[in-house]
Amino acid sequence: MSVVVADPSPFHHHLVTGNTTCDNKHSHSFSGVTGQEIILPNCSDLDHVHEIYITHCSFLNMHNHQIKGITGPPVWVSETEHYHDFCGCTLPCAADGHTHNFSGTSKIT
Repeated sequence: MSVVVADPSPFHHHLVTGNTTCDNKHSHSFSGVTGQEIILPNCSDLDHVHEIYITHCSFLNMHNHQIKGITGPPVWVSETEHYHDFCGCTLPCAADGHTHNFSGTSKIT
């Protein structure tokens, strides 16, 4: 699938916060801001998504994780406001390779 990055003039982003699942007897919290909207092809009827890239979850048990992913399409709550759901799996911990699942909803923009 090809994507086109939106014109910067209508640029918007969303705050994302959340927690990972509890794996290896611990979990992590995270927060960040999505990237610029990625406009999907007109034939998709999905409008746009955002990249999520968080370089560090909370530092716990001498390690942290990175989160990379793409939000789902917008969920419109009014003619001008929307949010995005997201989910995925953290990148593996360098020490032992374990991962955590994560999911959440962005703040309304």
